[in-house]
Amino acid sequence: MKKLLTIVILLFSARVFAQSERTTDFGAIVSGEFSAAVGRSFDLSLEEELRFDQNCTQFDRWLNSVGVDYSFPRNRLKVGLNADYIRRHNDEDYYENRWRIGVQMTYTESLYHFRISGRSKFLATFYDELTGEHRVNPKLYWRNRLQVSYQQPNSRFKYALSAELFWLLNDPKGSYIDNLRTVASVEYRLTRRHYLSLFARMDNDLQVKEPVDRFYLGLNFEMKY
Repeated sequence: MKKLLTIVILLFSARVFAQSERTTDFGAIVSGEFSAAVGRSFDLSLEEELRFDQNCTQFDRWLNSVGVDYSFPRNRLKVGLNADYIRRHNDEDYYENRWRIGVQMTYTESLYHFRISGRSKFLATFYDELTGEHRVNPKLYWRNRLQVSYQQPNSRFKYALSAELFWLLNDPKGSYIDNLRTVASVEYRLTRRHYLSLFARMDNDLQVKEPVDRFYLGLNFEMKY
């Protein structure tokens, strides 16, 4: 019994010590999206995003994204391609250019008033070597997300909860999962084509030297045509 109690105390102490080494940051995200259907199967999309960190005192990122999606019959399976330009504040305390290409596949099932979707996404981020050297360039990620949404018939509100794992594929130290993202959101339908979403996001670093827990509040405006 004493041995078991000692082990429990040691594990609890290790957990508290590990948590004390983590740092916390708070930020905000403001974004806008535009999407338009082209025929029955294709969708084109544009996205703009502004992100702030350091307790909302620092401008962290400006994202510009363009994408195309193809939906298979019954709209359960969708594949997509997107290209991003990112202006990002880095660890060296200056802003640099980044370019990103992504390929994704999403499968969705409906169950009563719920929609369950799984998304698998491959991303390649290219860094500007003129503004600094990078150990890995491009950086390759495989991201997997599970999302559950709920909406009553004829309701203007839709609620969603998702969890996403970030798997870094080509680090010299090896391939490992380095981030977990959790998002809870509420979407309100303003009109037939206009939507406003409020969300809370938590990004938790995993298996990194100096882990950070980042918390964001965000607002997103979307137009669908």
